[in-house]
Amino acid sequence: MNQQTDNFKRLCSIAMKYVTLQLDYARLTAAEKITVLLSTIAFFALAVIIGTITIMFISIGIGHWLAATIAPCTAYLFVSAFYLILLILLVIFRHRLIYNPAARFISKLFLKYPDEHNER
Repeated sequence: MNQQTDNFKRLCSIAMKYVTLQLDYARLTAAEKITVLLSTIAFFALAVIIGTITIMFISIGIGHWLAATIAPCTAYLFVSAFYLILLILLVIFRHRLIYNPAARFISKLFLKYPDEHNER
């Protein structure tokens, strides 16, 4: 009976160590995935900021260039109309251009199996 008690205590100890290791693994995996998610968000935020500044200067240049051939107000209205059309297209295709890729990225990030980790 004493040997069974020792075996049971050893089994409980091994099970507790296994559970602790699994929890540590889950924490490390969550930390890695959150790090990837936040770094991706930071990268795209910087890309949007730099892209916006670039597009702003390109728009001013195109407006000045068009103002040399047509009335300045009309030139800037053409540039703003172009961006209004882009905004309308973005609203129409927002699921295809924004929601679906973001959902795909997050689902691949959080629902990926550990064996696929080395495929990156």
